[in-house]
Amino acid sequence: MRDMQYDPEILYVQKLYFFMFLSTFTMIASAIISWNFDFRSGLYVLFIGLSISYIAMVKKKSFNPPGKKLTAKRMAQIISQDTSPLSIAQFASQLYYYFHKPTQAILLLENFLPSHDPLICITLGDILLKEGKAKRALYILRENPYALVNPLLLATQGRVLKQLGKISEAARMFERSLHLSKREKFPKSSSLWVTQKILTISYIANIHHTLADCYISLNDLSQAKKHFRAGNRLILDVSLWRHCPTCHMDSTKYHKNTN
Repeated sequence: MRDMQYDPEILYVQKLYFFMFLSTFTMIASAIISWNFDFRSGLYVLFIGLSISYIAMVKKKSFNPPGKKLTAKRMAQIISQDTSPLSIAQFASQLYYYFHKPTQAILLLENFLPSHDPLICITLGDILLKEGKAKRALYILRENPYALVNPLLLATQGRVLKQLGKISEAARMFERSLHLSKREKFPKSSSLWVTQKILTISYIANIHHTLADCYISLNDLSQAKKHFRAGNRLILDVSLWRHCPTCHMDSTKYHKNTN
């Protein structure tokens, strides 16, 4: 089965859980060795095991999703018992990203737009953007009554504006999103507290990185470097770190000129 393409923030959650899964075995092995031999040997095993687990996490690039039949069965069970905006948004996302049915996903979300729920609007805007319908996505996002107070709505508007070439306006949206992103449950999720916390950190890091891209387009390298560093500080996995490409090019030119 071909790997499913995940957004960076979702991929980071999966990679971090993969690291914690491997680390659990390391800690068990360390505890057993410390009990049966000595504490120093246990610490040595812990250090080596955590290092291997971290390297494995960094090198892990994708994760296979569950079988389509199992996913479809779970979707049917959830949607028959829960028609909350969160469940509808998750159902539409699986229709689009996993089952590759954009028309059905868009129609489903449009039916629930009158509820003005931010998550429904965000999911629809994101799908429309990926389908090349940026202007329609922007119109729908701006019509939502929470358009200027919800961090994810602001960030999604920023991505659409960036796609439309309105970089300065996009940067303002991302800056406002960051300002409001300290709210609890950002983004809204039914997941465990740990997953919710990781998602919050991951989304904020992604907004920093996207904002840095905007500042590169605006030729403000100091702000770009600032936001690349801010995003990187939130992410444990160095393979997901971002750096200022223009800075690297300038550095290369400098070294060539001094030789």
